Amino acid sequence: MTKTRKAREHLLERIKSMKANELLPRERDLALELDISRSGLRQALSELENERVIYRVRGKGTYVSDKQISKHTFITSFTRDMIDRGLVAGTRVLSRAQALAVGDVARDLDVPDGTLIYSLQRLRLADSEPMCIENVQLPAELFPDLLREDLDTSLYNILQSRYGIEIAFTRQTIRAIVASAEQRRLLGTPRTAALLEVTRINFDARHRPIERGVSIYRGDRYDFTFNTNHQN
Repeated sequence: MTKTRKAREHLLERIKSMKANELLPRERDLALELDISRSGLRQALSELENERVIYRVRGKGTYVSDKQISKHTFITSFTRDMIDRGLVAGTRVLSRAQALAVGDVARDLDVPDGTLIYSLQRLRLADSEPMCIENVQLPAELFPDLLREDLDTSLYNILQSRYGIEIAFTRQTIRAIVASAEQRRLLGTPRTAALLEVTRINFDARHRPIERGVSIYRGDRYDFTFNTNHQN
């Protein structure tokens, strides 16, 4: 067994006893512990990263992946969702701006307070009728000049085609809310209408948060369906 292969097996054993998103020791310390060169260790780490056993965050280190989320969560864009429902998707940009991440936004995007982000608000349409209000924040560092793009189209297509970044998995929360006057105006709903608030954090294959979104859906026009696999 080569040293790289042996290091990989030792790393796998170590990772089995670690929690998701727990930080691994520094490469220098791992190389000494496993009696392997830094280049050999990096090869073993790269193999594990390709298998999504670990992920790396630049300037922070190497972490244990949340493998359950990576394997079983699937992403559907609003455009794709509307097509699947037999509806024609549309978008109207309400605002686009640069902003500074603070509070929950900074936490969810895993950036320090004061980090430059892009903030985007769009009204999403189905067969030309309002379906949801979408508020999105993205790290400006990852998507330079994003606000110059045609944001009336699919945002995820832009992230992939222009910046080479794809969504790997999503962490999502859904709750019922009482509509504000502005939300009622944009969505064309009465005061008593039910709305669904969907908060999502989208991650790339390196487990970097790349987008935070809060979408407000009309409860009378939209529902969520989940498929669950039950295992004994």
